[in-house]
Amino acid sequence: MFDTNPNLIQVGAAPAAAGSTFGSKAKLAPAILIHDGGGTIFSYYCLGDLGRRVFGIANPRYESGERYEDGIPEMASDYLRFVREAVPEGGDVILGGWSLGGLVALELARQLAGERGAVGGPARLNVIGVVMVDSVCPILGPSPPAGIVKHVIEWAEHTKEETKTRVLRCFENAVYMVDEQWTPPSWEGKGHPPPVVLLKARDTAPVVEAGIAKIDVHRKDPRLGWDAYMKGLITRVIEIPGQHYNLFHTDDNLRTTTEALKQACKEVEDINKSRKLFG
Repeated sequence: MFDTNPNLIQVGAAPAAAGSTFGSKAKLAPAILIHDGGGTIFSYYCLGDLGRRVFGIANPRYESGERYEDGIPEMASDYLRFVREAVPEGGDVILGGWSLGGLVALELARQLAGERGAVGGPARLNVIGVVMVDSVCPILGPSPPAGIVKHVIEWAEHTKEETKTRVLRCFENAVYMVDEQWTPPSWEGKGHPPPVVLLKARDTAPVVEAGIAKIDVHRKDPRLGWDAYMKGLITRVIEIPGQHYNLFHTDDNLRTTTEALKQACKEVEDINKSRKLFG
């Protein structure tokens, strides 16, 4: 599941017939979830039924460890082909992801914004919304908080050493892209970003010493710092139990994360329906 893309995780409802019009039985937009900083999409396979087609995109450089030298924009540009392969028929789509995956999803949405299908080219994709699962805005402001320390990595009991090595290498590359290279996506000439729903973890991550994990620098902010990038970007915040690293790791957290994802997808779809009906 880590060396092929895109990955069909949930089949969902059967696609509507070609040429069908909008209505109560129209197909739901597929959700395409981008990997987290560790490069894998295993967590998305643990989700309960989201009631729609769900695809996952794993880091295609998971095994090689090769870095995207031009950062998240280059990564997103590479992933566009996977998005198009997942939904070759074009149409509405929801992008999202956990942590780093939310940042990549936002960049993908920007690159697809205003796209027009060309004759003989790929079908047009319309990103109706982005769902970020505890994706923290990289902008720290003029006075970054002091006391940032390493978080505790909790590996599953039977995790192989080679897996740990690859995941840690992906994390290192992700940190580099976010801390050293992240450029806020610009929507100039592309209209406005699609609705963004943020799933926000309620608790802070465990750390190895006194202080806070970097992932928690905006934890007290309901929108995890995203107003520093663009006020009004976050359409809705859904708080979920757990801390950043265990949102998919316990039965209770999986249930609440699943329900929050399901709700987030429904909300962006409802917004899209309203826009179609009322312009």
